[in-house]
Amino acid sequence: MRVAIIGGGSAGLVTAYLLDRTHDVTVLEKQPILGGHVRTLNGNVLTPLPSHLRLDAGVIEFETRNFPQLMRLFDELGCETRPVRGTTTFYSADGHHHLSPGSMQRAQHPWPQRIRELVDLVGMRVQGMRFEQRTDVAESLAGRPLGDFLTDAPTDRWLALLTTYAYSIPYERVRQVPAALAVPMLHAFLHAESWVSLVGGAWCYLDRILAGLRGPVHTDAHLTSVARDERGVTLTFAGGERARFDKVVFACPPDQTLALLADPSEAEVRRFGAWRANHVHTLVHTDRQPYDRRKLDVATEFDVFELGSGRGGYNAYLNELCGLPADGPQYGLAFGMDEEIRPETVLHRQPHHTPDYTVEAYRWCSEIRATNGERHTLHAGAWLGNGLQEGAICSALAVSDRLGGHRL
Repeated sequence: MRVAIIGGGSAGLVTAYLLDRTHDVTVLEKQPILGGHVRTLNGNVLTPLPSHLRLDAGVIEFETRNFPQLMRLFDELGCETRPVRGTTTFYSADGHHHLSPGSMQRAQHPWPQRIRELVDLVGMRVQGMRFEQRTDVAESLAGRPLGDFLTDAPTDRWLALLTTYAYSIPYERVRQVPAALAVPMLHAFLHAESWVSLVGGAWCYLDRILAGLRGPVHTDAHLTSVARDERGVTLTFAGGERARFDKVVFACPPDQTLALLADPSEAEVRRFGAWRANHVHTLVHTDRQPYDRRKLDVATEFDVFELGSGRGGYNAYLNELCGLPADGPQYGLAFGMDEEIRPETVLHRQPHHTPDYTVEAYRWCSEIRATNGERHTLHAGAWLGNGLQEGAICSALAVSDRLGGHRL
């Protein structure tokens, strides 16, 4: 069977990996490089930085208990992981900071200050338990935004910023993220046990997949339309060329689906009509000022910042996550923090195209999963699952199951 996969990100390349042994697979990516939200400097992203320096500018770390299929894939590919500390600190707009147990341990403040921080932590944990109680019934989450379950308590604002971290949704809009998507992720984060990153950067596992594929992989592949008939699928490219396939897998952001379908059904218009693009960027930098001006000399993996007037962002400490020495240059990955990062410290600005998660768009995911395969058309992507790398892998496995491909 000839299968075209539109999109060369995690979902597309893992789908190709699973189908490549049993089908004739072609991957088509419109960008000049592969990887989607996985961007590793000196991996799939070429930079003038020293070649030994591998810095992730998108996907970085993974929680082993909550990413079981991804962990199986890493094992099957022979990828090497390193344990990292999944520590978080919340810097509020009023100038206070709130430390997790891990960040308290790393800060090593004098005992009087540590006792105050411990008392604050107990209060924050009580607020977290109240959030978990409010969101304990899964059925109550359907069709509602995350903001319906958040108060103005510090812990709830902390959780909102961690949702910004997870889904790259600007803090100003993050309370509109579907609760059915965000709440399970936050519950998992609150009870995370073991974080890892990939030695050599997140791109390493996709690079191993790419090296073993039999079928062709095309970048700069500009499709103009996808037409279906009773016998299969016809893809038309910008230059007028056409190619014929038996099946097509959309592994691109969902906002692109209707633009490519030459003959969408009423059901497809309904399922994909509300999806919009979320165009954002991250900054890889060496700026310590976001911490210095707040008078706290500790940087952690999930540092989140309120910036006032409803704005906020995060900075991930890359030295820990990317296996770099702590006594060398300090590298960070910032989102929503442009006003805080001095331009001369920016090493790389990485654009990202991700889904804009809204209640109206997300409500169709279950129907899309249930009807996957109609009219020779399938869909894969993190957005069909938990929105993270585990969701991308699970969506690829679902496509492979329908087409008789490989299982992990």
